[in-house]
Amino acid sequence: MNLQLDQAITANINKILTRSQLSTEMIAMINSSLNADSETGELFKWAHLTLMNCECVSGVSEVALLGAIAMELSALAIDIFDDIQDQDHDDLPWRRIPTANALNLAICLSMLSSEVVLTLSDDRDSRVYREICQILSHMWITCSDGQFQEALFDTREQVTLDQYYELVERKSGSLTACACKIGATLGGGSESLVLQLEEFGTYLGIMSQIRNDLNDFLDFEKKKDFVNNKKTLPYVYLLNILNGNTAEQFKKLTQIKGNRLKFGKEEQEYLKKLVIDEGAVHYCRVMYELYREKSMKIIQAIPVPKKRKEKMIKLVKENV
Repeated sequence: MNLQLDQAITANINKILTRSQLSTEMIAMINSSLNADSETGELFKWAHLTLMNCECVSGVSEVALLGAIAMELSALAIDIFDDIQDQDHDDLPWRRIPTANALNLAICLSMLSSEVVLTLSDDRDSRVYREICQILSHMWITCSDGQFQEALFDTREQVTLDQYYELVERKSGSLTACACKIGATLGGGSESLVLQLEEFGTYLGIMSQIRNDLNDFLDFEKKKDFVNNKKTLPYVYLLNILNGNTAEQFKKLTQIKGNRLKFGKEEQEYLKKLVIDEGAVHYCRVMYELYREKSMKIIQAIPVPKKRKEKMIKLVKENV
């Protein structure tokens, strides 16, 4: 945690909200939503990922501050859209207000992110400004398409593992890739270095999604992934490897919601046993480690002083 950077981010966000002349209610909602999903107490994780990449490239992070704030606001907006779509995380501020208000909150945050990028044109040359605009726009387009495809997948009986990884790369990978690319670009990285860190970000996002999929799949108290037929990695793995009577039993479980049947303790215990016995947990952990290894190889290979890589290496090692 970097208290000084957190204070700088907070001060700049407050300036942005004041300058935007928003209602007191909207400002209060934004402030209560920022960092609301942090389980560790870490503040502004998306801004810090952006700044970390800038520091890795240039040795300093402050030059990417506005880009980092734009990333933080965009990521929060996307989280809100995602939770509305999934009807998930009922304890978070934007899930405790009417859906119409939550949608307007997310739209407002996305436009505030664009407003922040506009201020970059005052401080940087027009080429860099255009690049940051393009990076954020591409992320929004790609991530939105990923969200759209995810909703389609939830209505399908069959999804392949290749389709899953393609979706996760577009939905989760594009978000982390965007943060890394913005930081590297504002840090003045060469084209090849920026592309390397973008790829690193993609792998980091896929890693995080695999971890979340596995952790959430059997969290029946807080999550609705399985009963909503969300095509998480354990779900897709089981779809593709089960056969015979076991496949039929799994299919019946997936149809519980549509058939208005109860997904009780007996069904939950059967699913837990199935996930372990059929190797879904092992598969997810192996794939997680594979992407972690890919991430580490990129960081170790990039042509920057070893000292500047330390935070990035620590991030990959601790992402468990």
